[in-house]
Amino acid sequence: MNTWWKQYLTSPLITAVGRQKELLKFSKPPVIIGGCARSGTSMLLSMLSAHPSIHAIPVETDAFTHWDLVGRPKRIDRFYRELLKARIKPNSNRWCEKRPYNVRYIAEILRYFGEDVRFIHIIRDPRAVCTSRHPEKPDSYWVPPDRYVHDVTLGLEYENHPSVHSLKFEELIQNEKEELRKVCEFIDEPFEMSIENWMKHATVRTNRAWFQPLQNVSLRNGTEPEHSGRLKELESHTSLINLMHKLGYH
Repeated sequence: MNTWWKQYLTSPLITAVGRQKELLKFSKPPVIIGGCARSGTSMLLSMLSAHPSIHAIPVETDAFTHWDLVGRPKRIDRFYRELLKARIKPNSNRWCEKRPYNVRYIAEILRYFGEDVRFIHIIRDPRAVCTSRHPEKPDSYWVPPDRYVHDVTLGLEYENHPSVHSLKFEELIQNEKEELRKVCEFIDEPFEMSIENWMKHATVRTNRAWFQPLQNVSLRNGTEPEHSGRLKELESHTSLINLMHKLGYH
């Protein structure tokens, strides 16, 4: 009974009302972020949340990672539920959503929203990704090498697409202002002072992917001695090593 109620009444109602709010509040196409897990999708969302024109969805809705046979997102009501709860900045004219798994569905996202949508694929050194631990499972490594190869390879298939921008985590950290300026140019938004000082102005300041609230990020490449066993495992993974070299990680 509860499933029927949700499928045929609650979810359609949330979607219909949410779409009305979306049309009322936003005039520009969305920005969607994806990439292999532990690659910096949460941090990038936080950075973009500081822009006055962008309303950042603070949670992962999974709205664009499950699609039906005719190319419609099965869980779009989850996105609209968050939108209906949100207090939107007065000058926001578009929304931004992030979920690492979005990188697996770039084709579906482009078909659904049209090529005006802006998709940002963030990439990180596989050694850092595959030696990263998740706050919810601190005793184990979060991303297996096969997942890294799979997800990053899917994203790279669109690296020359005009609606997709590939961004390296390390370059974002080392050349923050320059890289954020490139992102703003890609999404056709001015480079505002608020995004230059995003730590102060970010509206997304916590995330389940972080160990602690928003703070400056230190750059690590996963080669710390404590990960020596894991690194030996990665060195024997031919596809990972080939992809790492292709990406310029040495």
